Amino acid sequence: MTLAATESPVISLEHVDFSYNSEPVLEDVNLTIHNREMIGIIGPNGGGKTTLLRLILGLLEPDRGRVRVFGKPPRQVSNRLGYVPQHMQFDPQFPISVLDVVLMGLAGRAGFGPFPRKLLRAAENALAGVDLADFRNKSFAELSGGQRQRVLIARALATSPDMLLFDEPTANVDSSAGEKLYKILDQLNKKMTILVASHDIGFVNRHITSVVCVNHQVNVHPTSALDGRNITDLYGNDMALIRHDHRCSQEGHSEGHSCSNS
Repeated sequence: MTLAATESPVISLEHVDFSYNSEPVLEDVNLTIHNREMIGIIGPNGGGKTTLLRLILGLLEPDRGRVRVFGKPPRQVSNRLGYVPQHMQFDPQFPISVLDVVLMGLAGRAGFGPFPRKLLRAAENALAGVDLADFRNKSFAELSGGQRQRVLIARALATSPDMLLFDEPTANVDSSAGEKLYKILDQLNKKMTILVASHDIGFVNRHITSVVCVNHQVNVHPTSALDGRNITDLYGNDMALIRHDHRCSQEGHSEGHSCSNS
């Protein structure tokens, strides 16, 4: 974003360390993210991606260093953050509707008794925003993986957040559903900052502003600078790089489909 350098950051981590049971997970993390950036957070399982998200959400406190979101400690601005988990634990036999799932995100604002009309309208508008308005009364258990993920996005959107954080959004969906999810994220990014954590290199496409590579330490790259050397540093020599925004050919690269480089 051209204005990013002149704006105050919406996320700032300074010399952050975090450990689980004395085992270092993140070390000396420095990270600055500006308004309406769309950030891809990649790295191997166990490298610290989810921990980084939880620190930004205020669900964890660093052992050392400082985390600020919108200029304040994360817990003070938690109402401005929307979080979309990889999946939602639920009993498929429990008769919960799509609208009920979205309303769960508003439960803390409803008080006792039925949801007021204002919150019902917010939930319905959020479903419309992910093209699921006609599914409001369907059983959540009957939906496809991609549709369930869109419902979880709607649940986060119903709270009118200023930032969205996603943990492995395409882990349980096929490529077609994944592309639809990223089109939705692209539209949302016009209004808010979006962070997407994934171990799938394939999500790194033209929608991403920068890539945050996390493997206990953090390095930031523009998407165009992500190459085989970066990936080898993260994953070792056995990981193939998949770029969905390029087509491989003998003549070179062009925008379009996917390619794989060892």
